[in-house]
Amino acid sequence: MTRLFIAFCLFCTSAIAATAQPVEPDWLQAKVDTTRQESGLFALGAAVAVVGEDPVIAVSGQTAKGSETAAASDDAWHIGSNAKALTALLYARLVEDGLAEWGATLPELFPAMADEMDPAWQETRIEDLFAHRSGVGDIGALWLMGRRGNDAPLTEQRRKTTRDRLTKAPKGEPGTFEYSNLNYIIAGAAIERLLELSWEKAITGYVLEANGADWSEGWGFGPPQEGIQGHRRGLFGNNSAAGRGGGADNPQALGPAGTLHVPLESHARLLLEFVDEDSDFITPAMRDHLLSPWPDEAADYALGWVVQDDDTLGRVYLHNGSNTMWLSRVVLIPSRDAVIIVNTSEFSDTAKDSTQALLDALKEQLAKTGE
Repeated sequence: MTRLFIAFCLFCTSAIAATAQPVEPDWLQAKVDTTRQESGLFALGAAVAVVGEDPVIAVSGQTAKGSETAAASDDAWHIGSNAKALTALLYARLVEDGLAEWGATLPELFPAMADEMDPAWQETRIEDLFAHRSGVGDIGALWLMGRRGNDAPLTEQRRKTTRDRLTKAPKGEPGTFEYSNLNYIIAGAAIERLLELSWEKAITGYVLEANGADWSEGWGFGPPQEGIQGHRRGLFGNNSAAGRGGGADNPQALGPAGTLHVPLESHARLLLEFVDEDSDFITPAMRDHLLSPWPDEAADYALGWVVQDDDTLGRVYLHNGSNTMWLSRVVLIPSRDAVIIVNTSEFSDTAKDSTQALLDALKEQLAKTGE
């Protein structure tokens, strides 16, 4: 199983200048329409964006099973674990602002817990959390069940989760890749301690609605409260609209690992900062640290990104996100100064196969821009 598919958990050169609009809007719309109709998905959306141009957006389908309301281009989609790269970006912004440090160890991140920590955590660094190499192990179904209906502030829930885990020995093997949402919950708790703000307020202020951002429209936490709904798979394989309540997403304490929703355009505009070498928001030093395989080039996961080398497109960075009711795929393609997003409102074998096929077609189209 590749790292790309591992990234489905609760909740995948030569420099060639990008050309304007490598994907025509009518072509993209037709491709999305055809893919959705052939697969039977309720809603499907895609964005292709290159630096210096407005994102090209196409959406097809209905807001929910049985609905007569068409999905709209500005509807929000739950992006699941694709929020992880944004939590790592938040930390990188804090480093840039002198509020945090790369290489910080868990005792340094949580000094009040340092004396209680199991000795095995002494050398575990923030990068190990973001790269799923800390050894914290899986979060577990009992944790998820325990957060349902928990009225304690989210910062307290994350701090308690962190204390409960770090006072015990690692469940996994430190230094070995093991995908786990718990890595990002702990990282989120570290950010909350540094700023004395909830992760929700921190990522909103420092990333999602950063001063001057052109990607600030439509972000939110949990299931979208209007527009497209996610779909829950029943015991007999039938899908039903998940609604707008707490049961339509993972518990909000999981936030730093993946509870964000966002329209395609805002998501694409933020992701473009990762491939824009002239970005003032993601500096070259930030980009290098966030996108470098960790701990070295032998790895195929960076800080929130699967790292792959494509024969035509060069090095690309991918991730997938799902809370089991949505599916979101994102790809950064630096050689084309481009990003691709493909989203759908269910998580099933059909959804996985169809979105992968559409993603491959869009990558192929982008590859042609350099020929």
